[in-house]
Amino acid sequence: MMPRRIAALLAAAVAAFTLLAAVPAAAQVPYTVTAVAPPPVQPGAQAAVTIRVEGQVAALPSFGYDVEGGTLVGVLAPTPVAAGIAEGTVFVRRETAGAARLTVTFAGQTLAVADVRFAAPDSTLRVQTTLNAGPDAAARTWRYQVLDAAGAVVAELQTSTSGDAPTGAAEAALPAGAYAVRQVLGSDTALACAPGVFYAVANPAGAVATVTLGAAPAVVSFTIIPCPDLPEGLEVVIPVDTIVPGAGTGIVGEPVEAPAEPPFSEVAGVRQPGPGVLPPAAGNSPAPRPAGPAPLLIAGVLLLLSGGGVLLLGRLRSRPLV
Repeated sequence: MMPRRIAALLAAAVAAFTLLAAVPAAAQVPYTVTAVAPPPVQPGAQAAVTIRVEGQVAALPSFGYDVEGGTLVGVLAPTPVAAGIAEGTVFVRRETAGAARLTVTFAGQTLAVADVRFAAPDSTLRVQTTLNAGPDAAARTWRYQVLDAAGAVVAELQTSTSGDAPTGAAEAALPAGAYAVRQVLGSDTALACAPGVFYAVANPAGAVATVTLGAAPAVVSFTIIPCPDLPEGLEVVIPVDTIVPGAGTGIVGEPVEAPAEPPFSEVAGVRQPGPGVLPPAAGNSPAPRPAGPAPLLIAGVLLLLSGGGVLLLGRLRSRPLV
């Protein structure tokens, strides 16, 4: 019969082995694994998923790769690219739009997961506005909303028109699918002419157009016409969005007068020497006239007369009183 001490040691060894077997494999492997998915790729193309291993990469085992929602095309096993780092590549394909999940495993344990998205590239939606209001039409802006199949607004666009540029356009990049483009009507724009309405949307009906985006760009056109209540003789003074009430008959916005030419009194010239500050020799101001002999003669006579008057007054005061 086996001694009790030996039996106890064997039981302890079995228990320790059982506990070690129950420990997750992640705690035993001396590295970590990360799967990095690429940006969305077109359906039918291959998506390259990067497998990055960090830690002890000297002798890596063969990992397992499982793909859900797609097809595993090929694998480049991780190889060292730097100290403690190894990288590999897994190629996944999916024929339709959607997602495919790549799972990296070893010894039955999941080490990393990556979700790869397959989607058609964005297409271009062009919204075009034509204003049939003549060459003197005021500058205006028109707003549009793009709705997806669920009715959510996915883009907002704005076009501009004027008399000299009656057609304006704006673009948005959107995934392939069905969309509706509707014009946002303002206070003076409606579906049909009526009292107080300046512009009406002639096309498309209801100011809403539907479009399906695919690989090729799509164009949606809106045509706007003036209504009888639109003021006659419109004159574009400054670009504005709406006609400003009270700005005058046929005037859009506030006129801006051209500033007058600022006056100037001199241009480049050479100053002449003299006892005082003299104006320049060139300029658009009239040059001062030089003092002639007449003013000097008059000043001398006045000075003599004033001196003689003072002398006479002194003599009169010095005579004795009788």
